[in-house]
Amino acid sequence: MNQKNFVRSEITRNFLHDLPTSCGVYFLINQEHHIIYIGKAVNIQNRVRNHLQGDSSSPLKRDMAEKICTIQFILTRDEAEALLLEEELIKTYQPQYNIRMKDDKSYPYIHFDARGDFPSVKIARRKTAQSGYFYGPYTNSKKARDGLKILRQIFLLRGCSISESRFPLTRPCLDYELKLCCAPCVGKCHSSDYQDKLKKAQSFLEGDYLEVTSWLEEEMWKAAQLQDYEKAAQFRDHLNCLLNIIGRYRLVLPDNSDIDFIELESESNLANLVVVKVRKGRLIGIENFHVQSEENADRDYILNEFIENFYLDHFNPPTQICVQFNFNHNLPKRIKEKGYSSSIDFPRNNSELDLLHFARENAQKNLQLEKIKAIHQNLDHQQLMNELKTLLSLSSFPRLIEGVDISTFQGDESVGAIVAFFDGFPLKKRYRKYIIRESDHPDDFAMIEETLTRHFKKLIQNQAELPNLLVIDGGIGQLNSALKVLQKFSLPISVLALAKENEEIYLPGKNVALRLPPENPSLQFLQRIRNEVHRFVITFHRVRRNKKMFHSLLDDIPGIGPQRKNILLSAFNSLTDILDYSPQEISRQLKIPPQSIIEIQKKLAQEKLSLKKKGMPS
Repeated sequence: MNQKNFVRSEITRNFLHDLPTSCGVYFLINQEHHIIYIGKAVNIQNRVRNHLQGDSSSPLKRDMAEKICTIQFILTRDEAEALLLEEELIKTYQPQYNIRMKDDKSYPYIHFDARGDFPSVKIARRKTAQSGYFYGPYTNSKKARDGLKILRQIFLLRGCSISESRFPLTRPCLDYELKLCCAPCVGKCHSSDYQDKLKKAQSFLEGDYLEVTSWLEEEMWKAAQLQDYEKAAQFRDHLNCLLNIIGRYRLVLPDNSDIDFIELESESNLANLVVVKVRKGRLIGIENFHVQSEENADRDYILNEFIENFYLDHFNPPTQICVQFNFNHNLPKRIKEKGYSSSIDFPRNNSELDLLHFARENAQKNLQLEKIKAIHQNLDHQQLMNELKTLLSLSSFPRLIEGVDISTFQGDESVGAIVAFFDGFPLKKRYRKYIIRESDHPDDFAMIEETLTRHFKKLIQNQAELPNLLVIDGGIGQLNSALKVLQKFSLPISVLALAKENEEIYLPGKNVALRLPPENPSLQFLQRIRNEVHRFVITFHRVRRNKKMFHSLLDDIPGIGPQRKNILLSAFNSLTDILDYSPQEISRQLKIPPQSIIEIQKKLAQEKLSLKKKGMPS
């Protein structure tokens, strides 16, 4: 989602009654016209009014309230859209008073779809508006993948994206053979049985292990009585697997409590937050989050911001949230607004206090590890920048480096791309894509020249920061094209070309290419930039080529209008999948005349053969 798709409106703080009472994202702006805070709300007017009252327990929040001069807002269709837009805007503007997840990571969830009779269960990287239920987030992606695999092994749930409109298929996929799916696509599982398994899988993730273990034991004995010993052995293995997992989740509370314990440790502008998850009295998980905030922000401020603007949007809170800080009086109200019945409480006994101390100890250890890691990274980066500066005879450290590459196939759908690295890390807000306009035949040098001309023209117009170094994917010809553009704009930017074949570095004015050992850190860093821009431009080219092929192919088929085109594109992951089915079967399922399907299959077969002859992947 791109913020350019939205219109931003503005009012001054004296006209709060003019703010909308609907859902959206708001910007708090100071006298110097800097965005100091970005938030989202179901009711923008009420939320901004709370900020301006300045009666928060946090001095930092009161300080922010005094600086607010104007308020801008963007209306969205729903809260999920507001959440996605807010995340993108915070990454882009990095406001002073927002806490930010370190490295802008997106955390995985296990997502249960809610559509159809046989919903799939998959890993999702964002908690979005798509139907279904999300479990997580998991700060360890391996933990999420392992959890999903165990779920599918025990409950045989679908993990594919095949539309149910295509059922029944002629044969099941490999997941059935691997005993990860019950193959509803070929009619091997009834919808009522599948829905029952789905509910039990959700109970398992919610910590209700007794229900699941009882069901597995019951199914095991049923199969044994029917003398289906192979099936009974499968249920026995699944039961043992589950009991081993439960054995690792130690009992930490005497009752069947469902509680999340939240604590933090902070230093300077870094903080580590820990969420200890207890379900049915058992410790089932610990999630760690590294965040960046305003310098020396107090713990109450960070915890309030984390719970209100991250935890409530990304977790499914249990019946109780246990904390030990002065939480904002609006927090319980926000929990209710989100549709949760959770209470937020201080520890009621020594067992709960011990778990908060346990969370705090984890946060302290994690923060120390993060600080050590940051020191090592900084030393390594300084050494790398020194080496690059010496190696390339640069006048200063190359803090901002941009990589350039183009992609084409016989002049078709030619594109160029730029990626940026700042202090050794990708700076994705400076990534750019360009559709080549001036060259209709495969001319790498002209395309590099066009890409860089348009890129620098835009940077100069916007008075944006110029890179210290350009890395061109290619050889001496591509280097000369880049030099031509730099001379045209009189830009004092260092440039090099890195050729993939022998990993040779071409520098301006040097007759002989520079060759470094494969283990050299400078070469590895330049390769990383070259590989990243290559990945970025190839992906862009493939998307454009596939889109053109799919749409142009369907446009030429009699009887296929916009509505039928959408039906076909949504029913198949790839149009080439249409070749796997008979015209009569597709016609029956999608209500499209068989003659039209025959024409599509003819065109696809021709296209596939043509691509094969050209050596392109179909």
